[in-house]
Amino acid sequence: MTRAKLLGLWLGGASVVLVSAAVLASLVLIAPGVTVGGAPVGVVTQGVAEQNIGNRLATVRIRIGDAVVTGAELGASVDAHALARQARDSHPLWNPTTWNPGAASAPVTIDPAVALPALRAAAPQLFADAVNARVVFDEQKNAFDTVAAQPGRSVDLDDLASRLSAALVAGTSSVAIQPTQIEAEARATTTAAQAFAKRLNDQAATAGFYLGGERLEAVPIATVASWLTISADTTTGEFTIRPSTSAIDATVAGLAARVKRQPQSETVVTNSTGARLRVIREGRPGVRLATDTASAPVPADDAAGIAAAVADSLASGTLRFDLQGESTPFRTTTVFRRIEVDKSEGTTTLYEGPESGDEKIVARYPVAIGTGGEHETRDGRFTVYAQLATQDMGDCNGDHGFGYCTKDVPWVSYFNGDQGFHGTYWHDNFGAGARMSHGCVNMRIPDALALYRFAQVGTEVWVHD
Repeated sequence: MTRAKLLGLWLGGASVVLVSAAVLASLVLIAPGVTVGGAPVGVVTQGVAEQNIGNRLATVRIRIGDAVVTGAELGASVDAHALARQARDSHPLWNPTTWNPGAASAPVTIDPAVALPALRAAAPQLFADAVNARVVFDEQKNAFDTVAAQPGRSVDLDDLASRLSAALVAGTSSVAIQPTQIEAEARATTTAAQAFAKRLNDQAATAGFYLGGERLEAVPIATVASWLTISADTTTGEFTIRPSTSAIDATVAGLAARVKRQPQSETVVTNSTGARLRVIREGRPGVRLATDTASAPVPADDAAGIAAAVADSLASGTLRFDLQGESTPFRTTTVFRRIEVDKSEGTTTLYEGPESGDEKIVARYPVAIGTGGEHETRDGRFTVYAQLATQDMGDCNGDHGFGYCTKDVPWVSYFNGDQGFHGTYWHDNFGAGARMSHGCVNMRIPDALALYRFAQVGTEVWVHD
């Protein structure tokens, strides 16, 4: 082969290589005249375009009043990768119709954690600190109250980012932006303070020292307030309680001695079947706070230990202070009571004992009974079903035609329809043969009072000749 032919072949091959390179470049390069966020990205690869877009934002000088900061100092960022890829896809070099488009914007986001400290340092006049709400104790109200939060002043970073996006398009090395100021809410809000105060006030009626479910000693809310300091976390705005164990000690001292007691037995009135009718003396368990044993984390003789436990409860916002100790059970004593009316003898007798069949006479009173016929005091076994301290009897309103009205009859205990025991002030005829009533058992007023107090709904009554 001649040298001329070899040279021709080489030149032809070089042309093919050059053409192939041009085609490849047209596929991977961005069209000329393209700018994104003020950064020129024409006739470069996507990777170079991404760097140009990022560098443009990071280095642009932003004038805010007399202060100048860079995009990097503001923590400003754009999605340079997505923007560069969009520029390449929308404006490829191989398509001349996409060359020299208008400038494209680059949406900016700003990191508040970076921007706010930088702006505060560069332009402090744009900011004013908010004042947190407070929870305080109002002695006049005897309750926890609040001091409202005061808003501060800050910069609207979303608006600043939007303005910066628009300003970058111009492609200048510096931009001037007038930021929009907004109200800055306090970390600890008034609403949060009110909720915290309410939580404490709602416990005022039940605050105190408890053993099991019983409150042994109440603690006034004002005393609780003297034990603590309430403050707001500067980061989260949450309210917290800082107890003072030294302040608690004064109340805790001698607590074990104050709440110690012996059990008090319960007395219950029953009927002949043993059913409880009424508790005439409430039982109360004995109380002894724990001694210093392994099972008692708060010993009775360790005021500091109790104070520490109270402080833990306060720190959690709880005004119920649980103590360690023991509750001694009380005994229950039953009393059976019944009433007997002997019409022949003209007496009413009260019986009492530990149970039916073992009762003894506790009182006997002379009485007057019904006049007979329709006004007979009826025989039978009954139970007291209602008691009234006083009542008008008869036809005091003229509605029933009874023909009599007796006002203010005292100490009434009904046992059989409209028949009952009651005090009598209109006659003094009592005893055997005294038939004076419309069927009720008339008694002297002091005797009727004694029976009224002796009986209760369910007390058994036996009426006989």
